[in-house]
Amino acid sequence: MTGQRAAAEPYATRFETEVTAIDGRRVRLERSHFYGASGGQPADRGTIGGITVADVRLVDGEQVHVLAEDPSIRPGHRVLCSVDWSFRMYCMRAHTASHVLVGAARRLFEDATDAGLEIGPETAHVDLETTATVDDERLLELDEAVNRVVWESRPVSWDDVPLSRARDRERVALDAGADAAVEGERVRLVTIEDENDRRSGSRLAGSNGAAAPWDVSACGGTHVRNTREIGPVTVLGSSTPAENVTRIELAVGPQAIARRTAEKRAAFAATTALDVALEDIAAELEQP
Repeated sequence: MTGQRAAAEPYATRFETEVTAIDGRRVRLERSHFYGASGGQPADRGTIGGITVADVRLVDGEQVHVLAEDPSIRPGHRVLCSVDWSFRMYCMRAHTASHVLVGAARRLFEDATDAGLEIGPETAHVDLETTATVDDERLLELDEAVNRVVWESRPVSWDDVPLSRARDRERVALDAGADAAVEGERVRLVTIEDENDRRSGSRLAGSNGAAAPWDVSACGGTHVRNTREIGPVTVLGSSTPAENVTRIELAVGPQAIARRTAEKRAAFAATTALDVALEDIAAELEQP
């Protein structure tokens, strides 16, 4: 199995296993469904034997669980473990949303490649290496494309394949997340399936007009099974942390809803102040 067990079985959050080693507050388990921080995705939260897990680190490819207090358990003991489902699901949604956004960026900007991901407690950001100017209009296009893919309920899947085969396949992205997804001569690919881009006449369809997976990327993170599980997404803005790198910040879930509410409140206030319809605000503001 390539990658972490949590990534292969992201919906498994309660399990019983044996403690194999303890070093102070650092615990190793015979089998772990905790995700160790990797590839821009934070470590899972939860409990082991009722004790809070403060961190999960990868050491030589194995999860080391750092507890919040000294444990009374010993090697050989069996323990009940619980992964915090709310935080796990947030990371699954945010990580899958980032793949959807990268797929949109590759269609909107010809030279766009994934340059990194960071999932924070409230927002996530995706770094794109591109020479394109990502202005407000382009951010709106990205936001629309991401939410369209969520609405279309596209299947999401993951599988281990030979690294040589992945390199030969078209549209497979071996970008920033590839290292965490490679084990020996195999790589873990996460695929967001195609929909009806060509039939709908979308400008986001493949260049030859044929339907193709929305995104296929080497990735070791946790993901939802269908884009509809991502829920509301809002693109918050962009910045340029380095030359030819655009950082796109996005929110999912409650933070996305809060941002949409703030934007709508501001839009309604503008229509009242300017005494124009919502669709006429831009033209009104451009008048001398």
